[in-house]
Amino acid sequence: MGSTLPLIRQLCSRGYNVDLYYCKREIHEPEACELEYCAEHYGINTIPREMYHGITQYVGTNNLTIYTFSQIKPFRSVPVVRNITQLIMKYQSYKAAQVINAENYDAVNLICNYDMMHMIDLLHYLNGNAIVSMHEVWNHAKPSIKPSKLLAEIIHKRCKIVLFSDHSKSDITQIDGINMDLVKVNPFGLFDSYASLSESELPEKLPEKYLLFFGYIRPYKGLGILHDAIKTMGDALNGYKIVIAGEGDDPVLEDIKNDDRFVLIPRFIHNRELVTMIKHAYAVVCPYLTMSQSGIPQTTFPFGTPIIASDLDGFNEIITHEVGMLFPTGDSQALSRCISDMIQHPNKRKEMHNDILSFTQHYPKYNWENICDNYLDIINE
Repeated sequence: MGSTLPLIRQLCSRGYNVDLYYCKREIHEPEACELEYCAEHYGINTIPREMYHGITQYVGTNNLTIYTFSQIKPFRSVPVVRNITQLIMKYQSYKAAQVINAENYDAVNLICNYDMMHMIDLLHYLNGNAIVSMHEVWNHAKPSIKPSKLLAEIIHKRCKIVLFSDHSKSDITQIDGINMDLVKVNPFGLFDSYASLSESELPEKLPEKYLLFFGYIRPYKGLGILHDAIKTMGDALNGYKIVIAGEGDDPVLEDIKNDDRFVLIPRFIHNRELVTMIKHAYAVVCPYLTMSQSGIPQTTFPFGTPIIASDLDGFNEIITHEVGMLFPTGDSQALSRCISDMIQHPNKRKEMHNDILSFTQHYPKYNWENICDNYLDIINE
């Protein structure tokens, strides 16, 4: 929702009516907004407006209606049951597509990853101007030129594809069957709906001075590199701690638990808690080993907090020396130097903070007005 709500706000401000279909039966505090809802039945359900909380205030109009589309969960372990549930899911997708087709929308924008198999049947039955906005186009751990089943359906239907980074565009050029004339890059803007949320105190006590790593924890996000960097810093940390916040798993977490230079918060982080952590962090650290694009800069920048990140394409497209620091991917010593430099030069950090707050003025492609213009151009092509 972090990259969806700002676009919706732009569309609504221009007089468009927007229907948002959330493909889950139960919604629990999605990214960058407050929404709690459990559908009473499978299929399409309308979420009552009184449950939108601050969403309507953020969007600024009543032009937004939110629905859920929920399906039964597939059973993978029992072949016969699995086959039956797949048939039921196909029928549910068909019925949902009938409802959506009957609305005669100017466009239907499906936001997905390459591996969202439950979207295949829905896309298959949709009519009209279907656009697919893809976060990831393949498995970075095992890239393959063979398209996923969902991407194969996208190719078959000749849907327009919107990607969020030049790196994703580079990836998709390697996949068989892609018509690059149908592929556009339109980056995320800043997730400014986070800035509309107030702070919330955490049950855990945050350090007085800290750098922050947040998000769902996976080995490819490079926590081992960060741990190695901190081990070599000694007094250069100058009393700063490293806060690691989020669910997930990485073998290095066992070592981090026993290192008093780290504060580990290994749980789901609520939106208002994340606002608190980012606002008070000296910097956010992203030592990723691989990625195509990330929402971390867009989440962090609305608060003026600088980022120290590996120099992967998805980061170096948005993180310049005015707003953060980049280091060679996988180089723990270079990361420790960046952290030390940021700590030792608070005036430099203050300049970054100020530049971040005017980021979209200097980099208009991340301005939601321009992003909305690009989407409308894609819709009308």
